[in-house]
Amino acid sequence: MGSCLLILQIRKTNCKNMKSPQNMESPQNMESPQNMESPKIMKNPWLNISLSDTVANCDKSVINSLTTAVKSKIVLDTLPEPYHGDPEAKVYLLNGNPGHSEKDLTFVGCGNAIQAASVLPNGKNAFSNIYEKEICEELWHINKEFIWLRDPETVVNAIGESHLGYKWWKDRVRKLKKACGCEISEKVFCIECFPYHTKHKMAFDLPSGKYVDDFIYSAMEEEKVIVLMRSRREWFARIKGLENYSNLILLNSCQNVSLSPGNMTKSDWEKLVKTLK
Repeated sequence: MGSCLLILQIRKTNCKNMKSPQNMESPQNMESPQNMESPKIMKNPWLNISLSDTVANCDKSVINSLTTAVKSKIVLDTLPEPYHGDPEAKVYLLNGNPGHSEKDLTFVGCGNAIQAASVLPNGKNAFSNIYEKEICEELWHINKEFIWLRDPETVVNAIGESHLGYKWWKDRVRKLKKACGCEISEKVFCIECFPYHTKHKMAFDLPSGKYVDDFIYSAMEEEKVIVLMRSRREWFARIKGLENYSNLILLNSCQNVSLSPGNMTKSDWEKLVKTLK
């Protein structure tokens, strides 16, 4: 990714017209995407997401207020990826933002519609394709397994190529997975500092951010291990107490964010491996 850094300070706005998390319908035979245990967690702001509606409702006023030059740097043709995995996982990974490659667009219009068992949280009766299904089910906490660490790799384009997210993430955790001797796709929860795809780093506050911020504060209360991968300055400014958090692991390199013994202290590596075993 390029070195261009765009930091804007935008006042957070509140999501309007939100119902109680308990008053929402969810697909049959699926875990309700908003029945999170902690009473602190705001209603999931990503329930409206589909390939035809790629911005969280509470973020729209902020995104629409951006200048054309700034807004053009945000890729809104692909689905947002604010987090991956299970919020109840033992280890949290704090990353920067989902990047962008032109190849990402080959997954947007690829594949057939997938009928849903019942009305989806976004009001639709079907997913447009497997890409939309996999991302949305993770956004709605229906599937709590980290999408880009899963096998088999189900998100493929028309010529059978796997989404680049698989390679990027599997390369970063290869040594960690080997050291643990087990699958870790259900044991880590990754949160992106900025939820929308951009080619270069972008960092500014969005209303939807409170949803994941509350998860982080809960993780700190439970003394979970938190690995800060990217956007260190932004995360420290955003999450009160994170910089001095006792179970925080910092990587030696914020450019090469491999979770490996050479990229953190020996004691942190041992702690991370022990936690995931």
